[in-house]
Amino acid sequence: MEKLLLTAAAAAALTFASFGVRASNEGAFVGINGGNAQYDISHARFQDKNDTAFGAVVGYRWAVDRPFYVGVEAGYVDLGNISSRYNERYLGPTIVLGERKYELKGKAVLLGGNGKWVLPHNWTINARLGLAHSHTTYDIRDTWYVDGTTPSSVSKSRNSSNDNGIYAGIGFGYDFAQNFGVSFNYDNYSLKAQDITNDKRTVNVGVWGASAEFRF
Repeated sequence: MEKLLLTAAAAAALTFASFGVRASNEGAFVGINGGNAQYDISHARFQDKNDTAFGAVVGYRWAVDRPFYVGVEAGYVDLGNISSRYNERYLGPTIVLGERKYELKGKAVLLGGNGKWVLPHNWTINARLGLAHSHTTYDIRDTWYVDGTTPSSVSKSRNSSNDNGIYAGIGFGYDFAQNFGVSFNYDNYSLKAQDITNDKRTVNVGVWGASAEFRF
């Protein structure tokens, strides 16, 4: 009888534990992420095409058919900036050296959906897809040096663009606790930059990184 009671208690404990792990994937969540952003811009050349990206999302997830979950999310991502430098030399009565720096920055507000597949032993596969409303800035800075050493003038100009694109990502992760997990992800942001250089540019940014998710 004692063995039967112990077996029943263990089975009940495992049942409730399993239910608790599953239930923790439902409800509200907050995620933070970061990684290396790699820019690819049509009709443009930049010397430095990589920078650090970081962002955050909040959302809610429902169980469709355990272990599959779907949800909605909203968030923000800063995709860093890329730049190029070019030098020009003018030989006249004085030697004038000019330096031109180009810098492009991308940010986006996100609204989309996500899915989660809970694998055995707390491993997970995550996916996301949605709309990215981007804000892109394009800065040009010209600096002129007399005799190659003394700055004589500096001029700046900025163009910006607000456009809509899409984002998508996939990740492989692990849940360390009922309300906390991490994953390694690849996200792609397919943005547009309509007005940054007076013509239409397609801006694709791929981000390899990691994220941490807190569930409530």
